[in-house]
Amino acid sequence: MRVSDLNIDRIYVNSIVRSANYKMVENHFHYYYELFYVRQGGCRFFINNSLYDLHAGDYLIIPPREVHFNRYLSQCTRINVYFRESDLLENGGLGSAQREQKFLRLAFVHIPHAYRGEIEAILDGMLREDKVDDDATALALSLELKQFFLLCSRYCTFSRQQTQSEGDRAILDAARYITENYAQPITLEDLSSRAGLSPSYFSRRFRQTTGMGMKEYLSFIRLQHASMELLSTRHTVTEVAFNCGFSDSNYFKDAFRRMYGLSPRAFRNSRTTDYILKQSILTQPQGWEDA
Repeated sequence: MRVSDLNIDRIYVNSIVRSANYKMVENHFHYYYELFYVRQGGCRFFINNSLYDLHAGDYLIIPPREVHFNRYLSQCTRINVYFRESDLLENGGLGSAQREQKFLRLAFVHIPHAYRGEIEAILDGMLREDKVDDDATALALSLELKQFFLLCSRYCTFSRQQTQSEGDRAILDAARYITENYAQPITLEDLSSRAGLSPSYFSRRFRQTTGMGMKEYLSFIRLQHASMELLSTRHTVTEVAFNCGFSDSNYFKDAFRRMYGLSPRAFRNSRTTDYILKQSILTQPQGWEDA
């Protein structure tokens, strides 16, 4: 799995055209937010054990450490905005905590055609500002991003719309099974049997759909839960490893360092205070809303 740059120092914006034949090498995650907007064409995302089809006027908000994989359904023009929570919340934010939380979690958003030109003009302005890159760029991009989100809060539709594909359903069910049972022993044979597929075919379809192998996905989910347990409990590193399905604590430590760049103990020491503070202020409802 690829992990993008650990940090960004301001908002960054780019626009890319991909053909339907373009193949994303592997899934990845960021340590910052990504806004993935489709201007033309279409693509399909695997994220959070679900598939989302995006077409012109659609975008996803992808939170930090949310693993995702993308396939292109046709030639696609996309705009990406990479930002930090502070870029949205500093200097007055969006005026209300409830509005801000809509854009700080996984969100699938559609911009109605009547408002698309007005909202895309803001993205075009951000693309131009990104190229200026002087001492005013960081503030200018932050203000433009807030304007983008304020208009989207007023005009756009937030939904849970997911792609329903018969061929992918067994794979998505397997991914959800891993998420719900990560602490238990899980093998390729177990999952392929549940899906009614041969192990080799199941393994191939799992990688095509999610962008990673079954064992890699299982390890990723276990490490995600381990990181939360390290921050929210006083369990020893060995206890965390066993609680999250790792039978070998040394293997767990090595895998954790590869994913997070720190040993489990160093990760806990460096982030516990921030985690406790963040959990204490996240009091707003987390449900999906229509804007």
